[in-house]
Amino acid sequence: MQFDRYIFRQMLRTSFAVMLTLVGIMWLFQTIRILELVINRGAPMTDFLLMSVTVIPLWLTIAIPISVFVAVMWVFHRALVDRELLVAQASGRSAIQLARAPIALGVLFTTFLVINSVFLLPLSFGVYKEVQFKLRNTIPTVMLQDNVFIDVVDGMTMLIGKKYKDGHAENVFIHDEKTDGVIVTMTAKAGRFIEKDGKPAVILNDGHRFELSQDKQSGATLMFDTHTVSITPRDRKQSTRMPIEMNEDRISNLLNPDASPQAVYVNQRVAEGHYRIASPFLAFALIMIASTGVLHGQIRRSNWSRRTIATIAVGILCISAIVSARSLATTSPLMIPLIYLSMLVPAAGLLTLLGWQSIAQPAARLAAPVGRRDERAANFGILFRYFGFRYLNWVLASIIGLTATVT
Repeated sequence: MQFDRYIFRQMLRTSFAVMLTLVGIMWLFQTIRILELVINRGAPMTDFLLMSVTVIPLWLTIAIPISVFVAVMWVFHRALVDRELLVAQASGRSAIQLARAPIALGVLFTTFLVINSVFLLPLSFGVYKEVQFKLRNTIPTVMLQDNVFIDVVDGMTMLIGKKYKDGHAENVFIHDEKTDGVIVTMTAKAGRFIEKDGKPAVILNDGHRFELSQDKQSGATLMFDTHTVSITPRDRKQSTRMPIEMNEDRISNLLNPDASPQAVYVNQRVAEGHYRIASPFLAFALIMIASTGVLHGQIRRSNWSRRTIATIAVGILCISAIVSARSLATTSPLMIPLIYLSMLVPAAGLLTLLGWQSIAQPAARLAAPVGRRDERAANFGILFRYFGFRYLNWVLASIIGLTATVT
């Protein structure tokens, strides 16, 4: 048990280290795209922080499976170099006993990924899309720069002499071609950006409005003290955001064809719903691949390189299988079972392989020497009892003991 706790702590620490590294790299690329809005274009710092943090649950669905796979391989490699694995195997520990720590690690992270997929991901990504929508609706105050012509929306170009953080501006110029058959040009000494009826707008003060028909046959000039201009695309009918992003929708809605905003998205949403259900088990599947690659058979330092290459190849194949199954399911609902099989088959199959290796010799000794059929029956009976309620209770007790030790 002491060896299990030691291996578990090492794997847990390594998993967090790799996970933080991967999330940090993805966060860096994300912030580079957003940071310009804060430094050069005046977006609020709170919006920057929200957009940077609320996408982390989405990244964790990718980072955690890779992190635990790397952690199991690395910790077992260190244990093999230090001869700890060789001593443990020589002392009589079976493969399934040596795999207690990674199995507990897999159950722990799989449980978190289930919570993340069901609750955290739709909640956080919904906040992300809300902030993104708000920035797009306040695009004039974000995008406009001093003395630079900007196409704020399709058909409208704007230039300001000076912009202030409170939304006020000086020397505003607007060229508007959104209205069919009319070209409008407005100039004003001052302006203030606001939100009117859920739409961005600008209030112009002390200016002129020049209107010219596109055939240039007629025109009009208007002087005004105050004039409000709506800054929206010509085909915009509403300012409410439609929740069509699948990452921010609940699994129950994704699996319900009636909840799809358009019929063309039904298969894609259903495939995403099943993927959200099955994807948490990818971490456990990769852990079982790494554990089996190291612990199956006789552990030797001489064949570690070959085992590592083969294990990494199988891990990549498992990830490719789930990605391919998800892609196929978007076009054909008959392929949806492949999403589950691509993760459950490796996890259950390799777990059974480790268990079979651990009890094959005792089963052979217990089998009556009357024939190979009886021997196979004895093997199956012992295997069934081994993976029954006793094994489940043992796994749960191990997880509780290991996590209690860490905390």
